[in-house]
Amino acid sequence: MVPLADEENGGSEMRRMRLWIVAGPIAAWLGLAAWLGLALPAWAEAGAQPAIEEIVVTARKREERLIDTPAAVSALTGADLESRQIDDLGGLRNVVPNLSVNMGDAANAIVYLRGVGQRDSLSFADPGVGIYLDDVYLGRAQGALLDVIDVERIEVLRGPQGTLYGRNTIGGAIKYVSSAPATEPLLDVEAGIGDYARRTARLTWSGPLSPDQGLLGRLTVAYGAHDGYRENTAPGRGRVDGDRDSLAWRAQLDFAAPFFRSDRWNLRLTLDGSDNNPSRSVTPTRVTRGPTLVAATAAKLPPGSASRVEADFNDLERLEVGGASVVADFALSDTTSLKSITAYREVTHRTRIDLDGTRYPIFGVLVDQDQEQFSQELQVSLALESGLRGLFGAYWFSEDDITPDGIRNTEPIDFAGGAGFFLPYNTVSENDQSIEATALFGEVTWPVGPSFEVTAGVRYTDETRRLKRKACQAFSPDALDIDACNPPAGSLNPFGLRLDLEESFRAVTPKLNAAWRSPVGLVYANWARGFKSGGFDGRIGYNGAADAGAVGTQARPYDPEFADTFEIGWKRAAEGGTWLPWPATFSAALFYNDYTDLQLSSFSATPAGGFATVFTNAGKAETLGAELELLANPLPALLLTFNVGYLDAGYDEFTDPSGRDVSGARTPINAPEWTASLGLRHEWFLAFGRLELSADLAFRSRYYVDINNLAALAQDGHTLLNASLALFDRGDRWRVSLGVRNATDEEYVTHGFDLTAFPGVGLAYYGAPRTYALRVGYRFI
Repeated sequence: MVPLADEENGGSEMRRMRLWIVAGPIAAWLGLAAWLGLALPAWAEAGAQPAIEEIVVTARKREERLIDTPAAVSALTGADLESRQIDDLGGLRNVVPNLSVNMGDAANAIVYLRGVGQRDSLSFADPGVGIYLDDVYLGRAQGALLDVIDVERIEVLRGPQGTLYGRNTIGGAIKYVSSAPATEPLLDVEAGIGDYARRTARLTWSGPLSPDQGLLGRLTVAYGAHDGYRENTAPGRGRVDGDRDSLAWRAQLDFAAPFFRSDRWNLRLTLDGSDNNPSRSVTPTRVTRGPTLVAATAAKLPPGSASRVEADFNDLERLEVGGASVVADFALSDTTSLKSITAYREVTHRTRIDLDGTRYPIFGVLVDQDQEQFSQELQVSLALESGLRGLFGAYWFSEDDITPDGIRNTEPIDFAGGAGFFLPYNTVSENDQSIEATALFGEVTWPVGPSFEVTAGVRYTDETRRLKRKACQAFSPDALDIDACNPPAGSLNPFGLRLDLEESFRAVTPKLNAAWRSPVGLVYANWARGFKSGGFDGRIGYNGAADAGAVGTQARPYDPEFADTFEIGWKRAAEGGTWLPWPATFSAALFYNDYTDLQLSSFSATPAGGFATVFTNAGKAETLGAELELLANPLPALLLTFNVGYLDAGYDEFTDPSGRDVSGARTPINAPEWTASLGLRHEWFLAFGRLELSADLAFRSRYYVDINNLAALAQDGHTLLNASLALFDRGDRWRVSLGVRNATDEEYVTHGFDLTAFPGVGLAYYGAPRTYALRVGYRFI
């Protein structure tokens, strides 16, 4: 990995090198695509040409073509996701510009859009990119890395969505839209195998449940399992680390117009659930020497490979997620409609994570989380004959989350910097957090002439957060009981922490948009403000709080985040023979993001040498960027997709815990300067069916995954290659596919911890290695 100083000193030469890194693979793939299209035309059936699919999205909470939506939106259909082997939301990072999606340490989705997001796994820290499952906001990052099991499309909305979506969409939103129940019977099954003992199975049934099609149903059940990708070298702890054993399902009932004997009503009931119960949690790989606070590990070298870990505290991982929603649509008149979205969801997560990277019991973290949420949204839509469109609504969200957690250590640690003061150390705490959020919003689009429109919107948000926290720490070899912690002898916190904190936060987030449907395509300009509520640090008391005054300082609420984004964009579709010689769609955007009061999470040490956490409003950041997306059909049976994203992200102010401004020495995390991807899909029509080749090449330049920018956790630029070959019969009933992901077996960091201050170690989570999968499916009806 290249030190940061080398990159900074390289200047324009380094920039040219990065451009060549992007351009080289792209040129190679374009050459391969041309060869496949020109060298094998005899395979193609005369007149067979897969047209560019017209995608309809609901990014503005009304149906419109993607190419006509005046906003930076990427959309992938279920067929796109399947051909690109995207099994969960994490796969989107390879196909959407300026997007980072990874799994965190505690089953949490770490999502960043245009450099804006949140990495902390505890429930007091809200995500910075909102994830919506069928228009229902997912309040916690745990369980939000959704499996793709029955999806019509996924929409990625880049930039603040402060008007129509509002809650914690300061960086953007990801919308997961499930496939709707079908009016014709459908039964589809699929099974698969692969390396690492991979087993998958899926069944989908859909169709009418009444003769008049007034009641429609859909059920999907999916199972997925594989062994862990890492070898645990700790003796007696099991050789598998980070395996998977998951069952997920989704059921829908549509009560359509014939059911109500009226074409004004439509109602959908959705139930879903998933349960992942592997034998081991995922252990990060140590990228530094062993923990310096323990003599036995201080000189211990890193394992030297991403496929090896050491762990003694990884024997528990259980994530259960479920929910129910009712969506009702009612046409009040020919121009006005009412929509209600009522939902309940819950998350249960239990895990033990080894965060010292050795076989010794030095720093094991345990989490035991129970969360539930209720939400209600009402929308009134207008569509007048004059062309005026409007959406007005109210939103209510309520959440309760109880998370006991702690640090388990029985190996004596030197707490006196070499003076021989060796003691074991344990902590235990419990956060009981509740949130009540309400919002009123509205957005109106006025047509100004035949080709120009102006949209204005605003949202008012009122959010109240309450945190009840209990905690204590002790020099003790025994696990602590939070209710019996008064505290015990030897406690680092002599009064046994008991807090009951409450604060309210309010904000107004406006939006202005102007769109011109010109002869050269759709041109738009947009300004939007995003807001993420403040709150309370869920680790109060870990930072050497020896008296009530110190605790009081830590217990002050942190401030909300705000982001203002200015964006101009251009979209165009061509049938061929005009500005391009073949059918294509094109979209581009330039944006500037002004980000204030960033909520940043990192780790440090107390003056006495104990574990300390830092969650604070660090300061200000600015981002200047660009995005380009192209979908082209240059040859009769060839589709090409290309996108590139550019980010120039930096801190204007960054005040560390000591009060120093370190903005010039830090780079925002998950904000690579360049992201780019090239996708290819080629079809050959044969006597008995068709053969489809899909390949995706994704490049990401250098980035950091921890706030402190630890050099050992910096990830250099890298390229990932995924490819698959699928065979279909003539009626598209049978299908057989063979796929490989990360074909070149790249080792790349996706997440990490800088714990060099305490207990003295740096830890990295890596992406999956090269994997193969064979799948067979059959559609009965």
